[in-house]
Amino acid sequence: ARTLTDVQTQLDMVSGISGIQIVLELSNGNVVRSRNSQKFSKGTSISYKVLFPQLSGYPKGNLKVYYGNSVFFHEVNRNGNYILLFAILISITFVWLASWLASHKITQPLQKIILTARRINAGHLDEEIRIDTQAAEIQDLADSLNLMSRRFRLDILELKRLTRFQNEFIGNVSHEVRNPIFSIGGYLEALASDNLTPKMRQMYVGKGLNNVQRLNSLFSDLLEIARLEYREETIKPDQFDLKSLLEEVADELDYLAKEKNIDLVVDNEHQQVFADRSRIRQVLMNLIHNALKYTDNANGTVRVRYRRNGNKVRVEVMDTGRGIAEEHLDRVFERFYRVDAARSRAMGGTGLGLSIVKQILNAHGENIHVESTEGRGSRFWFELPISASVSSANSI
Repeated sequence: ARTLTDVQTQLDMVSGISGIQIVLELSNGNVVRSRNSQKFSKGTSISYKVLFPQLSGYPKGNLKVYYGNSVFFHEVNRNGNYILLFAILISITFVWLASWLASHKITQPLQKIILTARRINAGHLDEEIRIDTQAAEIQDLADSLNLMSRRFRLDILELKRLTRFQNEFIGNVSHEVRNPIFSIGGYLEALASDNLTPKMRQMYVGKGLNNVQRLNSLFSDLLEIARLEYREETIKPDQFDLKSLLEEVADELDYLAKEKNIDLVVDNEHQQVFADRSRIRQVLMNLIHNALKYTDNANGTVRVRYRRNGNKVRVEVMDTGRGIAEEHLDRVFERFYRVDAARSRAMGGTGLGLSIVKQILNAHGENIHVESTEGRGSRFWFELPISASVSSANSI
């Protein structure tokens, strides 16, 4: 039945092109007739197996061609069946060639798209669909699938990066929490001993309290980072005087500067800026505290200055401390990253201060920068927008 259906299709195509009616009559009673609305009285017949070898398994029969009063077909009838056979062969060849070209230009690119899509689905994410076709619709389909594949690839890479980051973060938090808890447990066990002198007992209590404070600082910093990442409303910019804020922070950290015999210089002119005052206070506290903490040399200097840079103010925190090696500069703003881990923990650092600074400034649409020379000191700087009222007054 499938073979007869294919023959029916070919007869219809030839009949449509030539305007004749073709009838295939088999000896078993099957008849395949081209669908032609015209009625023809004259005709001729030839062996169907010459034209349709795929019917070799069927009973014998004849192929009849009917035509009207056309001069052309009269000539065909007069000169014999071979001319008609030749014409039909040419028509069938043309139909077959057209079908092959359509299959080659449409089916082959689609097959290539399907095979490549299967490879991408199997995990070969770097695969791209490359086809050579003049069919605009098929080319657009391939381009759209390539674009979708690239987006999926980027999303998968981002998910892998976030998963890796999450695992590292959980590992770091576990490590940071575990150490003070173990220390507190050891001090409590020591305090249970009856052989401790009052001085030793006081020392263990002090160390235990320091570790409790360290845990409290760690969780406070973690909560701060979470608020900055997931709650943009925590940034509430407003106009304030940068000089008064800087002097406020300097007064609070003056005890540490005097304790280490370091000059803390914050002599600047009044300057109105537009930012979240409490958050910028956190930034200055972290940067200045770090500068004081890692400046070991007595008579060292920590200087904070700012200057106009277009419609912004550049704030710089400079120190004459130990500096940071070049290989660490790209990572100092990562969470829990420490240039000197043992020393940082001994001094009570959580490894989150500079990460919080970066998060706060990013929430303001600004970046934090660092330059440092090992053994000579460091310079951190960032920019803040000048208050609109000040900019308008300066332009008058």
